[in-house]
Amino acid sequence: MHALKQKFSRFLGPDSLIFFAAVFFLVAMYEMAFEDRFILILYYIAAVGSAYALVCRRALGLASAVVAVVAATMFAQLYYAAQPTTWSPVFDSIRDMAALGAVLYLTVRVLMASYRLQREEKQRALENQIQEQLVAMRAQALRQTSHEVRTPLSTITAISETLLDGSTGELNESQREFVQDIDDSAQHLLALVNDILDYAKAEAGMIRLAPQPVALAELVDQCVSMVTVKANEEGVSITAQVDAELNEVIADPLRLRQILLNLLSNAIKYNSSGGSVIVQIRPDTNDMFRISVRDTGRGIAPQHMEHLFEPYYQAAIADQGIGTGLGLAIIKHLTELHGGTIEVESVVDTGTMFTIRLPREAEVCDEPEADHSLRPDDAVFKLDLASV
Repeated sequence: MHALKQKFSRFLGPDSLIFFAAVFFLVAMYEMAFEDRFILILYYIAAVGSAYALVCRRALGLASAVVAVVAATMFAQLYYAAQPTTWSPVFDSIRDMAALGAVLYLTVRVLMASYRLQREEKQRALENQIQEQLVAMRAQALRQTSHEVRTPLSTITAISETLLDGSTGELNESQREFVQDIDDSAQHLLALVNDILDYAKAEAGMIRLAPQPVALAELVDQCVSMVTVKANEEGVSITAQVDAELNEVIADPLRLRQILLNLLSNAIKYNSSGGSVIVQIRPDTNDMFRISVRDTGRGIAPQHMEHLFEPYYQAAIADQGIGTGLGLAIIKHLTELHGGTIEVESVVDTGTMFTIRLPREAEVCDEPEADHSLRPDDAVFKLDLASV
């Protein structure tokens, strides 16, 4: 019964009402239309208007049916007004029946093709809607899970940093090593959770840019300072060069910093002791600028290049490939949000260079999304454990 009601409701939907109203009008006005010019004009206005309304509603099959009705009335009027062609008294009727059959066959084929296209279009629209809902649900689930995980991790990093800086008393060597391991593991997990959350938001289309004036030299200095400790631990030197012409660009500073930090972190992680990383920012065209990050690491094998920006794909050797494999996918998404492109060149055992081209003025988002994602470098607060 429920299925029957659904079919009945679809049958009496807006598309069907438009179609039947148009057909009723065309049938009722058929005789008068060919006797009065003004009524003929109204006749075709109703036909074309209803067909246009159905096309706008993606009801291609019904729109084609309306056109077919108009074509049939025109054909009938012209057919009976035209003088008959006589070839042979025996074959004239057979010829006319065969020709009319061909016309009917082609008309039916056109209507069937139109209905098939309409059905496929509705199926695609339904699949897209389902996919969007699934992406939104997955993003919501990941967001909630990530929040539940980030909160205790943030607390762990805050406590471990407080212990390490001596606020609660000096630690002996063994204690310091244990606490440092706890802090490193918590920072690593926090970075992974943030990557997963960022990718979920990107996949769901939830990241919105908030462009504003950005001093590139200052931003690069901040990013280099944030990775200097890690670079020193790995024995990697970092050099930054910003063209004097690029004093300021319009971009989202948070996302631009995220791009640079990810590129720098990768360049350090996949480098070798004694290696170097060179960051260059210079003009590309009149309205574009270029960011290149070159390292002297192990490089990327050719078979990995085509998959490099795929989510959860890692081209690194297992001993250094710890992570989600989302960093480059996120970088690519953020670059494209700015209206830019990303390229990579790599030679095995020589090094890799990522080149990002961005517009000097990114489009301003009317409703920028406030992003309060907690990053490892944002955990600047400390707990006063001495008072506990």
